[in-house]
Amino acid sequence: MDVVPMLEKPKDERAIRGYAILAKGDEPKQLKENVFRIPSQNFKKYYYVTNRNGEWHCTCPDHKYRKVACKHIYAVRFWIALKQKLEKQEIEETEPIVCKFCGSPDAIKYGKNGKKQVYKCKNCNRKFVNNGDFLKLKYDPRIITLTLDLYFKGVSLRKISDHLKRFYNLRVHYTTIYRWIEKYIQILDEYVNTLKPELSDSWHADEMMIKVDGDWRWLWNVMDEGTRFQLASVISRERKN
Repeated sequence: MDVVPMLEKPKDERAIRGYAILAKGDEPKQLKENVFRIPSQNFKKYYYVTNRNGEWHCTCPDHKYRKVACKHIYAVRFWIALKQKLEKQEIEETEPIVCKFCGSPDAIKYGKNGKKQVYKCKNCNRKFVNNGDFLKLKYDPRIITLTLDLYFKGVSLRKISDHLKRFYNLRVHYTTIYRWIEKYIQILDEYVNTLKPELSDSWHADEMMIKVDGDWRWLWNVMDEGTRFQLASVISRERKN
């Protein structure tokens, strides 16, 4: 099969949703050792995520009826992984905080702004907040996660740009949106690749014709029947093995 390279999305879009939950500030609350509470993104209610003998469960309809790892489970797993990583960095103190204005590593803790740690640079005497992966982006992280959500719902880059202009009065070129998506797909994909999917015994293959640079190609998708986990996605020139 003659395969044409393509930019792939992470294979499980629920992982994207889970990351977006944390990025917008809705962190889980640990109630017990293996019990977590997380707010619903659509209703004024909470869902409860639990880990029983290594298996994750959630009270949301997506997990209850589809028996899949829902976005709430992913959010909790992301949160635990990030928390462990931050705790390890805090203990080891191997990576100094670098001033985002002058680049100096000579920065000290200088109180908090809400839940965020504020730092003060001894070199340029300016204060700043370390925003991790969003540090170099001038837009609110919630806007970035909104663009990711719209993109994975099938909205085009130009329509996303128009949406930000009409509803948020932000002028963001569609190429900038593409760079956001390209960057965060890589970040999420690195984490998703460390996860072992729970697959059933039946897989489904689907094919459809699409246009690539004016020529017709075949798009192939392979999905697990039970979990709806996308196993593969490739483009070929011909409809044959």
